Amino acid sequence: MFFLLSKILGFIIIPFNWCIALLLGARISKKYRLKKIMYTAAVSIFLLFSNTFLFQKLITNWEGPCQALNEHYKNAKPLVILGGLSSYDEMVKRIHFKDASDRLLQGILLHKNNPDRLMIISGGSAEIYFTERPEADYLNEYLINIGIDSSKVAFEKKSRNTHENAFYTAALFDSLQINKDITLITSAFHMKRAQQCFEKMGFEVSPLGTQYFSNHQALKPADYFIPSLTTLQLWPIVIKEWLGLLVYKMKGYI
Repeated sequence: MFFLLSKILGFIIIPFNWCIALLLGARISKKYRLKKIMYTAAVSIFLLFSNTFLFQKLITNWEGPCQALNEHYKNAKPLVILGGLSSYDEMVKRIHFKDASDRLLQGILLHKNNPDRLMIISGGSAEIYFTERPEADYLNEYLINIGIDSSKVAFEKKSRNTHENAFYTAALFDSLQINKDITLITSAFHMKRAQQCFEKMGFEVSPLGTQYFSNHQALKPADYFIPSLTTLQLWPIVIKEWLGLLVYKMKGYI
C-alpha cells in the first residue's frame, strides 16, 4: 500500500498540475471573486515555481557543496550505487540511461581507479503496472561489456524504494560478510534520505552526491525574472523528496 500511495502522490505534488486545476476551477466557477482568486493563485504558483533564482537558492542549501572525487580515490570502501538510473527497451534490446545515470558513471570512474574495489548496485523494479526486467540484470551485462570484472560487482535486485535499498543491501553485506563501511552514491537531492536509511541499517556512510541540480556557475540576468519551464519541472522531484523524508521519519525508516 505504501509503495502504491507513493506513486499516486507523484501526480499530486506537481506544481504545474496545481496551476491547471486552479485554471479549470476558475473556468467553471460562477462566482467572480472565487474565479479571480483562482486565476491569481494559478499565475502566482507558476511564477514562483518557475523562478530559477529562487530554486537555486533553495536547492544549493539542500544539496550542499558539490564534492571533488579526490578524497574518494584514496579509500577502498565498497561502492554502493542506488539504481533507478536506466530502463530497458525489450523491443530493441537496448538500455536507455536517465539523468540519474551520473550515479553509475561516477561509480565506474572510482572503480576504474581501483579495480579491486567492490561495486554494489542496489535496485529492483519500481514499476507497478507491469512486470519489467530488473535493472540489475541488464546493468550487469552492460558493465561486463565495458570491461568491468564481474567478480567485483554485486547486485541487490529486490528493492523498490530507498528504505528497501538499505534493508536488502544490508542483508547482502551480511551474507557476504562484508564490513558495512561504504561510499554511498546517489543523486545529491536524494542523499540526505538515502544516507539516513543506510545508517539506520548499521552502515557507516561516506556520501558522494551526483546529478546536482545546483548551478555552480553565476546566474544570468534572465534567471532572476524570466520563468523557466526547466525549473518548473525540477520542483516535483524536490517536493517528492521532502515528503519522502517526512514519511520515512514517521514510519521509523530513518
